[in-house]
Amino acid sequence: MRPMILLLLLGTPATAAEPALGVYRWANGTANVDAFAKWLDRPSVWGEDFIGGESWDNVQWPTWWLKEWGPWVHAKPGRRLVLAVPILAGPADRSGPVQGTKDLKVPVSLEKGAAGTYNHHFKQLAENLVAHKLGDVILRPGWEFNGGWYAWGAKDKAKLFAEYWRQIVKTMRAVPGTGKILFCWNPTLGDQDFPADEAWPGDEFVDIVGIDVYDETWNKDTYPWAKGATDDVILARQKKVWTEWIMGSPRGLVFWTKFAKDHKKLLAIPEWGLNRRKDGHGGGDNPHFIERMHAFVNDPTNNVLFHCYFDVNVPGDDHRHQLSPGDGEKGLKDGTEFPRAAARFQELFKAGK
Repeated sequence: MRPMILLLLLGTPATAAEPALGVYRWANGTANVDAFAKWLDRPSVWGEDFIGGESWDNVQWPTWWLKEWGPWVHAKPGRRLVLAVPILAGPADRSGPVQGTKDLKVPVSLEKGAAGTYNHHFKQLAENLVAHKLGDVILRPGWEFNGGWYAWGAKDKAKLFAEYWRQIVKTMRAVPGTGKILFCWNPTLGDQDFPADEAWPGDEFVDIVGIDVYDETWNKDTYPWAKGATDDVILARQKKVWTEWIMGSPRGLVFWTKFAKDHKKLLAIPEWGLNRRKDGHGGGDNPHFIERMHAFVNDPTNNVLFHCYFDVNVPGDDHRHQLSPGDGEKGLKDGTEFPRAAARFQELFKAGK
């Protein structure tokens, strides 16, 4: 019954001509999201945010996030929140929360999660979502679990991750008022540390299959290109990345599109973006990537429900993604490093296009 409920709740057919567009523009970025919508001359854009994983307090009582997003969602038709939820508090070494009042520095594990040890945190989260009138939020618990950069990285623990996921979903669905909350099972593109489908929790516990896609790769003869490479050489590399890595790799978009269809789920791209990296493994100012992503998400045969552009440059890091001009928005004033791709994005995703 869940697939039919999903379509009725969203008012979106399984082969919608245009999926919902969302954006991440820093925490509690409600005004920043509205500025992004204005840049594209769109009446509304979905908002995306990430609950902080420093403490269990954040996970179960994310008041700092909910008090801003709740009123924003209801202030204008067409808005919706996509929220990433940490499922283990603390750093990637699983040493435990570094802040808060709950189990400070007590080591965390997927084993404990699978045993139901942390269920009370997610019961409280569900109650808080309902209290803040966010009973229709789309949740991304334990996103990018097939990598090793978060505490819930599931290498050699795929079955434990799947059981922990089931514990979370059952716990949250049991709270009154959560019937419209949707759960997005969300690895990142490629095999990474292990094949993510090994951690599938079962069709009844997932509403949406989400895949994060960035224009970066370590495949041979792609990125980086040689210093002084011509525009033709660079474009050929960028096209190769799209065809051989983003679409055609063992866990690329071709694989995940079929996987979602086989499990009768809609697809989402909860994070996507250009990238400029210090090590050269990003595609930089790449209009081709923008064009191919636009074509992919808008192809009705791919059944994409929503996609969110990751419109920030991460400070102190080599992940550069921002497309928008950032005219006065908090944390975005530097603007884009990708003028050609930004112009193409605005042209393709502008209202009425």
